[in-house]
Amino acid sequence: MIMHKSISNGSAAPLALLFTLVSMFFTTAYLKNSFSQTAMEKYRYTEWKALYSAEAGLNDVGIVVLPYITSDTLLLPGGVMYGKDEKNQPIGMYKDIACSTQLIANSTRKEYKAYSTGVAEYTTTSGTPVLIERRVFTSFVPQGFEEFMYFTHEEAPIGPGNTGTVNFGGADDLEGKVHTNGSMTFSQYGCPDFTGEVNVTFEAIEQNGNAINWGGCDEGVFEDSDGNTILDTVAQIIFPPENSAEVARQNATKTFVADSKTFRPGKKDTLIMTEINFVEGGYWAAQWTYNIPPVGTPPAEYDFTWVDPESYAENSLALNESNSARFAIPGTFETEVGYDAIWLVLTGSDLNGTPVDPDIFEEGDNISIVNASGSVVSGFEVANAIPFGDNVAVSIGPGFFTSNPPNGPPPVFGFTAGELVTVTNLDAPTGLAEDFEWNEHVLYHDHDLTQANPENWSSFCEPGDRQHFDFDYWTAGGTSCDIFTCPNEIYNSEHVFMSRTFFARGNSPQIIYVKGGQVLVRGVVDGQYSIVTDDFTEYRVHSSSSTIDRVWGNIWLIDDVVYSDSYGNGQIVHPQDGGTNNVLGLISGGSVIIANTLPNGARSGGSSSGNIKINAAILAMNGGFISQYWQNTTAGHSGPLITNYDPRPIGDGRGGHRNNYRPDSQAGLYSSDNQGDYRGYVRLWGSVVQFRRGYMKRNTTGPYMTGDIGYDKDYHYDWNLKLNPPPYFPDLQNTNNTVVLKMASYGEANTFNDQE
Repeated sequence: MIMHKSISNGSAAPLALLFTLVSMFFTTAYLKNSFSQTAMEKYRYTEWKALYSAEAGLNDVGIVVLPYITSDTLLLPGGVMYGKDEKNQPIGMYKDIACSTQLIANSTRKEYKAYSTGVAEYTTTSGTPVLIERRVFTSFVPQGFEEFMYFTHEEAPIGPGNTGTVNFGGADDLEGKVHTNGSMTFSQYGCPDFTGEVNVTFEAIEQNGNAINWGGCDEGVFEDSDGNTILDTVAQIIFPPENSAEVARQNATKTFVADSKTFRPGKKDTLIMTEINFVEGGYWAAQWTYNIPPVGTPPAEYDFTWVDPESYAENSLALNESNSARFAIPGTFETEVGYDAIWLVLTGSDLNGTPVDPDIFEEGDNISIVNASGSVVSGFEVANAIPFGDNVAVSIGPGFFTSNPPNGPPPVFGFTAGELVTVTNLDAPTGLAEDFEWNEHVLYHDHDLTQANPENWSSFCEPGDRQHFDFDYWTAGGTSCDIFTCPNEIYNSEHVFMSRTFFARGNSPQIIYVKGGQVLVRGVVDGQYSIVTDDFTEYRVHSSSSTIDRVWGNIWLIDDVVYSDSYGNGQIVHPQDGGTNNVLGLISGGSVIIANTLPNGARSGGSSSGNIKINAAILAMNGGFISQYWQNTTAGHSGPLITNYDPRPIGDGRGGHRNNYRPDSQAGLYSSDNQGDYRGYVRLWGSVVQFRRGYMKRNTTGPYMTGDIGYDKDYHYDWNLKLNPPPYFPDLQNTNNTVVLKMASYGEANTFNDQE
């Protein structure tokens, strides 16, 4: 048997090589993964540094600058190095801080945006530098006064019969945010219930040593149900918000002019009252003329047809046309020079049949001649006046001029033949009109009470004085009619300036500006509205054209003002239940006043069901939210009585002659002082912002030693205002004139196109 010997041919070498290759593969993969992770960690770390730098740019620059910008602004395009890392090197750089504003969709309020770019750098293992950029943004929206349930600039009362003191007591249940720039005072006999944030200011603490007079209360009044404090100290807010109110006026979608009959050459001043009556689909508006007493006798004012002086001989005083006027001798007109004349010739009666008496023109009297359009005005001092046949010839003395307003002399053109001109003796003697009711200054004015002659006045009406709305236009319906029961009598009276006109709501927010006057408001609001008035309008007192007084831009609530989808009791639909798109802002230059009317509970018409329902954000820039308690039916406290509490009268004397109207020749209908004139509840869903706190109810002890006059309060915040503020409702500004902003959003933006 042959035995074969097994011999190895070297198979171990390839196997070893295989294991080596596999090992190298895993080692390479491991090293590659390690290098990739290191690079990725470097990248991510640097990315976070860039993001952190971008956020620092927002915090250090963007948010600081944002409240001040008036246009798109780009800051630090070259960049600023920021911070130190663990190697004591800059964390990164922030640059291109872009700040801008834009209108918020479906709103009249701006959104403030700031963008910031952060840059960080690292070096790869191969020595290549890598720059990483990240961009972040934030947006803010202005805080508006509608966010306050209750705001006062001064925590002091305003209104006639002012005792000078006011406090928060057990009857005050304030739902929502509360702020005062002044000092709070609490009652000794009960504490208020706050259910939202309460703000006092650093300035009040600095000025007064404290911002709270505790009375019978303690810090517990500012604790919520969990024991946390709701009291905060903040910077003072500028009030009144003149800039924001002017923005609202400038952006008005409809302006009702109420000062067009003041300061007209040769005319006595007449004031204009406006009414806004909201209905579904829009609102009705009307205007009436009125005068505030003391009212003088009719002026020495005559209307004529102008005759071309050059139609007569240069040396002629003749005037053959009836009811006419012309200059004479020679009476010629030259552009850029004026009239050359020594006489004004008038017919013996004017177009209205009023006789012209030459004795009314005395030496030194100022004469005014104005055409109907007001484009030509001429005037002079009287030298003499004589009858000339059936006419009157007035000799032209010193100061003869002609102008084309608003430009002064010399004129470009003169009067046109055939046009209406009004000739007025501005200095003709006048007394008080005997046929004008309640024509005593003490019933209407709280200043210069001892000076019956307005020429001796030295002061103006103030927003805290007695205010008035019920002039002749209001009583035109007589003893059995008013604007609620016989509207046609009022809307078609001789006092109408603008006939009742309907204005459709449209599809966008509406800002109604009443320029130079007061406004009456009522109705069912269907849409988004704000009403804004001027602070005050100056006018020449009717009985003394040389005396100037003021009428404040008050908003008078003459009946309920509610949203079309509110509940029957006036409650607004809460946002949690779907909310409402309707909103109303009332921005008054003076006060927002609940008028003494029958729908508002006049003549002790108050009841537990409430006598006025209000859905609105209210802002009284120089006055308060107040009831017209100074017009009341109490026997002893309805007239111009002056008490030891206040040197001003506490009543207007007409309460017994209103609701319904009674002429001043009849005795008024009054109740006993003990009965008072209680008008029910003010049931408000909205917000209340006022310069000072307006009185809603008066009674003993104080200047009104009576039963209750006015209203109890039932106030609720409208939470829809957080989401849907009234159009152009004023924004908050700090004392450094910066807009108070609140953050709306934050995030990372696309580096290339600023898309969030």
